[in-house]
Amino acid sequence: MSHHIRLALAAILLVTFYAAVALTILIWVTLVILMFDVAGSVWATTLPVTGFLFCAGTAVPVYALGDAARRSLFLVDTPSTPSLEVGRGRAAALHALVDDLAERLGISEPVRIRLHTAVGAEAVDEDTRFLGLSAGNHVLSVGLPLLAALPHRQIRAVMAHELAHLSLRHHRVRAFTLRLETSLTVARESLISFGTANGLVGMYVGLPQAMIGLYIRLFRWLVQPVRRRQELEADHTAARLCGAPTLAEALANRAVVEPLWIEFHRMYLDAAPDGVLPADPFRAFARTMADPGVQDRLPALRARMVEAPAAQNEFGPSHPHLAYRLRRLTKGHEPAAAIACRPDAALLPDLLPGQIAGLLARYVGASTLPWQDWIDRWVDARNAVLVEPLCAAVRTLVGPEHQPVALHQVLHLLEAGQRMPLARALAGRVPEAHREPDDPLALLSAALLALVKSRLTERPGPGSPLPQLVRDAVLQPSHVSRLSLHLAGCGVDETAPAQDTPETGQHPSDEPEQAGYSTAKVSGGIPEAGRRVISSVRAVTLTVLIVVVAVGGLRWTTRDKPAFVPPTRVTPTYSPVYPISPPLPSQPYAPLPSASAYPFNPEDRFRLPSPVLTPPDFYLSATP
Repeated sequence: MSHHIRLALAAILLVTFYAAVALTILIWVTLVILMFDVAGSVWATTLPVTGFLFCAGTAVPVYALGDAARRSLFLVDTPSTPSLEVGRGRAAALHALVDDLAERLGISEPVRIRLHTAVGAEAVDEDTRFLGLSAGNHVLSVGLPLLAALPHRQIRAVMAHELAHLSLRHHRVRAFTLRLETSLTVARESLISFGTANGLVGMYVGLPQAMIGLYIRLFRWLVQPVRRRQELEADHTAARLCGAPTLAEALANRAVVEPLWIEFHRMYLDAAPDGVLPADPFRAFARTMADPGVQDRLPALRARMVEAPAAQNEFGPSHPHLAYRLRRLTKGHEPAAAIACRPDAALLPDLLPGQIAGLLARYVGASTLPWQDWIDRWVDARNAVLVEPLCAAVRTLVGPEHQPVALHQVLHLLEAGQRMPLARALAGRVPEAHREPDDPLALLSAALLALVKSRLTERPGPGSPLPQLVRDAVLQPSHVSRLSLHLAGCGVDETAPAQDTPETGQHPSDEPEQAGYSTAKVSGGIPEAGRRVISSVRAVTLTVLIVVVAVGGLRWTTRDKPAFVPPTRVTPTYSPVYPISPPLPSQPYAPLPSASAYPFNPEDRFRLPSPVLTPPDFYLSATP
């Protein structure tokens, strides 16, 4: 099917969704009015409670559909990450690069640059009208981790790919497909969360969810092939401008930046001491990426990202597989094993501490330090967290419990070859953010170093052999004596008890909440966000139910009751076989003879009636 036909059908699908939502709201309002009319009817004997419950239960799903249509129609959506629009004064090099690429691609409109903390880049058209069919403002959203992790030429290739979408007018297609995607995403998430939060609402979300599921399947079938084709067209345009090998290197390195940034964020920023953070974490991330240890990990990580299937979402993959894109750029050849990724941080803007605080929520109200000073404090805070789990692990191996642990007990365990049991016992007691899944002995070395530093009166200098001696003592039991001699020379008393708090019945697998971690508030096993959704849905449902019952009850009590009409008594009359002639005016009606005038003969009950009938004139003329 032609992509023009697909886009036309997608536009029809979007308009149909808006029409279906409007019809649903109209039906719900009509049903509420009908329930009020039934309650106020003169023939109503009871309140229509079932109808009121239906109106209250369907109010939240109807609101979810209406809110989804509103958000997509006006693109009212909260961004997943905070963003900052940067001017030429703070990012002169980045603006110069974007201006040069825009001129080469024939983009005459100015391109605004917006920074965020996610890994990636995207060119969009904002403030469009008429469902995205009119022109808007060109905005290039760039992730600061991407600017920190890639060299200049690879960042230029990524920017060329994104600006190629604007040059090829792909943003016009994305404008209304984004509205459809936003509608389906918001509606589906709202219906799932609202239906789970309240049992009454959950009874009525089945039909809307089925409708949304049908729209999702149609959306994936229509739109995603068009998006994949647009990505390949943008790759072709960027390859002509920057070179296919450079673009292939940029795409391959871009895939490995995201997991490395997540790891950096978890290890340093999330586990930072309270109130103190590095002055510029993005330049620190660039230094981390340039570290030889990280550089050695890149080839294996890059190979795993290329071989893994593309990330799937509920709408299907919008980008072709990375391996397929690389093969197209390298003309069927496998990408080079040694792809350069030497970040230079040349395009990182000079942001103020307040601007960084707006991008990273943890920076609000925190003081900043230079990277080297901050990393020293971070190491001290991290090591301090490991002292208590190490003492608890020693107590589980040598006992007795609830007793202080001395340094010589740890050294005796290492000298006796008990390093692996001690390392496993320690790993089960350390928070997940501090664990070393690939090297448990590294965690044991860090904990032992923290315990040794707690016994020192002065902080060891940068050239101190203490870290290496501790590492050797953990790896080789024969080197424990060398560590003991060094500690004796420093005046450390190995028999002094460690200043830790013995555990009181804590399970080894329990992870205590440490200072510096932002954990979600949980009450009764339900996160705080989930509790807010439950409370909101319950409040809306009860409010609608109370309002409709109150208004319906008022109409029911003030309704016009029907007037009482007594039933008409019907007197049985005699129907003769022959028609009775009306009496003459001169002959008034005479009373019928009494029963005594005709005595009853018991034998008559066994006789058939006589076929000869007495003329009615006899009774009319008879006298008592």
